Amino acid sequence: MIELLLVLSMMSLVGIMAFPRVSSMMTNWRVARAAQAMAEELQTAFAIVGRSRKPITITINKARMELVLSDRNNIVYRRRNFGNTSEYKLDSANVQAPKLLIEVFPPGLSADSMSIEILRQGKYRRVRMLRGGLVQVCSNRQAINAICVPA
Repeated sequence: MIELLLVLSMMSLVGIMAFPRVSSMMTNWRVARAAQAMAEELQTAFAIVGRSRKPITITINKARMELVLSDRNNIVYRRRNFGNTSEYKLDSANVQAPKLLIEVFPPGLSADSMSIEILRQGKYRRVRMLRGGLVQVCSNRQAINAICVPA
């Protein structure tokens, strides 16, 4: 019985020591996956425009933590939740986007470029969308063009 208690106490001690590292890894995974999901949605907007030949509006709703793809008639093509009820568990303080609404036109060009920054507990990703449809996920905060991977 004493050996069992000793083993259990050692296992709980190892678990307590590992908890901060596991929490940090989960936060890093959530931020990276949220950036990938946002990049996928932005690329999907260009694909929808190519198929439907109608302008699409990309809207970031920070109050509801949603990215919505809709047309001018308010028909929603896609809606993705990034809030606390989703697997990403982000809130409006974690996401910075200077432009919350951008339109993509049928030739495959957007009205402007877009940059979305995700920062949570020191973990950082930036999603960049250029006017021509190129979407990149960047992990370096200091340099603009460093470590950017096309999504």
